[in-house]
Amino acid sequence: MEQLFIAEYLTHYCGTRRDGKGFRMKRVTSRKKFTAKLRAFKEWLKKARILKTKELWETAKAKLRGHYNYYGVTDNLRGIERFYAEVKKRLHKWLNRRGEKHCLNWQKFSEMQQRFSLPKPRIKVNMFGFSVN
Repeated sequence: MEQLFIAEYLTHYCGTRRDGKGFRMKRVTSRKKFTAKLRAFKEWLKKARILKTKELWETAKAKLRGHYNYYGVTDNLRGIERFYAEVKKRLHKWLNRRGEKHCLNWQKFSEMQQRFSLPKPRIKVNMFGFSVN
């Protein structure tokens, strides 16, 4: 089964292979697309913070999985890890704004995250034809 991949959301650059010998084209998430995705996630969180906690976490997990499926290509692990970290920060910020007392500290957020566990970033598509899973 061939995969259709649109590369306009990735920035390509020249690099070397892992052994340091030879040329290899590498890919990272485009800065413009990265900030646009974060902005869209923030706007969604603003609207979705009225949802029930479980529903909000389930939708956030689905959005993260979709991001990993699209941007999780060879050499882009750092980009999707950065997206994961930023999403966690924004989730904490907007969940903390739900109540009047700002009572959601990082410890409570960590407990919440253990309960609803966000998917960890990982490479989904190997651009060199070898099996990733």
